[in-house]
Amino acid sequence: MSEIYALSDDILSPDDIILQHVEDILQSGIKYYQYRCKRFNKNEDIAREILCLCNDYNARFIINDDIVFAKRIGAKSVHIGKKDVNLQDARKFLGKDFFIGVSCYDSLELAKEAVENGADYIAFGSIFPSLTKPDAGSASLDVITQAKSMFNISVCAIGGINETNISKVSEAKADLIAIVNAIYGSNSIKENILNLQNKIN
Repeated sequence: MSEIYALSDDILSPDDIILQHVEDILQSGIKYYQYRCKRFNKNEDIAREILCLCNDYNARFIINDDIVFAKRIGAKSVHIGKKDVNLQDARKFLGKDFFIGVSCYDSLELAKEAVENGADYIAFGSIFPSLTKPDAGSASLDVITQAKSMFNISVCAIGGINETNISKVSEAKADLIAIVNAIYGSNSIKENILNLQNKIN
């Protein structure tokens, strides 16, 4: 069954309220949380507090892009894309026990390379038009389905996923469904997550 993978957003979840947001997310049963700062610098003190919260709830705390930052704060998971360090160098720096996810966009070739180099999960997107990354390339749900049949690791879908379309992503058998905007919508975070979870098949 698909699981929701929550991502932070430095506008929707700024530093002054992010810890409460994280607690609400974790109390909703989410087991994957990514700290992603696209507009402002990462806050090391806040990241350490989030790590403690995730540990308390037995959830995985994933740092976006920055392997040095991840190692420095004691996180055990990171997500990297094509503009970041390559997977082999990341693995060498972080060690064999680190959990590493890799963006593969719409490419099964990139996914194959990531799997061969020891990725722990592969991510495809943008599945739908994204408010967070409006200029992101697109990836079809067929890519998710194909990846599930080709590879024996977790497959993540990201991009524009919300209450109206999450069931389609779940039907494509994505293991992880990465969500930003729909978590921090007009209702409370807990209500938003419950509504999303109820749409997962």
